[in-house]
Amino acid sequence: MIRAILWKEWHEHRSRFASYWLTLNVPILIVGLVIAFSKGARLPFADLSNATIWKYLPLSLLESFLLDTVLTVAAGYLAVSIFSHEIEDRSLFFVFEQPVPRKQYVAIKFLNGAFQVVAATCFAALLAPAVVYLMMLFSGKVTLAGSGGAFAAVVAVSARTAMWCSLTALMVFTFSALVSALVPRFWLAATASLVLLALFGFFGGDFFDMPFPTGEPLSVSANISAQWITISRALTPAELAGFAHWKALPLCTAVLVAAVFSVATALLYDRKELK
Repeated sequence: MIRAILWKEWHEHRSRFASYWLTLNVPILIVGLVIAFSKGARLPFADLSNATIWKYLPLSLLESFLLDTVLTVAAGYLAVSIFSHEIEDRSLFFVFEQPVPRKQYVAIKFLNGAFQVVAATCFAALLAPAVVYLMMLFSGKVTLAGSGGAFAAVVAVSARTAMWCSLTALMVFTFSALVSALVPRFWLAATASLVLLALFGFFGGDFFDMPFPTGEPLSVSANISAQWITISRALTPAELAGFAHWKALPLCTAVLVAAVFSVATALLYDRKELK
C-alpha cells in the first residue's frame, strides 16, 4: 500500500516537482544565456586567468542567497499545491478510507515533498559554481591545474550554504503545509512563509556565519552600458574558508521547527471530518 501511495503522489505531482526544480535553477540558466548573447556580460571573461578566477567565480554564491530568500516562496507554493487540492475537492476522505493510517499517509506525503525540496535546493546551490566554472574553462584562458584550488574552495562554500538553504526551504515547506491544512489558500501560505522567513532571519542573525571580507576593502559595481560586473579585488582563500560555517544551534533549531510543523499537520489531518 505504501508503494501505491508513493506512486500516486509522484503521478499527481510530478509536474509540480518539475516546475519547482526549474524555478530554482532559472537564475543560473538566465546568467548562462546572458553571458552567451550579451557582449557586455562577456567582458569580465576577457580579464580571466588562473589568478583572476578568485575574483569572479565566488559570484556564483549569489545563487545561495536567492535560494535562502526570495526563492523559498516556491517551497511554500509547492506545499500548498501538494496538500490543498485533496482538501478542496474532498478526495482526501476517499484516501482516508484506504487501509493505511491517516498519519502514515500524511508522513508519506511529507517525505515525498521534503525529498524534492532538499534535493532541488542542494542541486541548484551546487549547479551555479559548476556552470560558471565551465564557462570560464571554455574561455580558453583558465586551466584546470591553475584554477582547481579556487573551484574547490567555492564548491566547499556552496556545499555549506546548500545545507542551510535546504533547511530553510524545508521549514517554509512544512509551515505552508500546516497553513494549507487549516486554510488551503495559496496567497495565505506564501505570505505566512515570508513572515516565517523574515522572523527567522531577524532573530537568527548570529546563527549563520557569513562574514564580510575583513582585509582590503572589496567593492562590486554593475554597469549596464559597459562591463556588467566590476570587482575591485579577488577574495582570498582564507576569506572563502571562513564563509558560511555550520553552527549546531541554528541547524538543530531548523530541524526542530520543521518537525513540529510536520507533526502539527499530521494531527490536523488525523482530526479532519467530512462535512
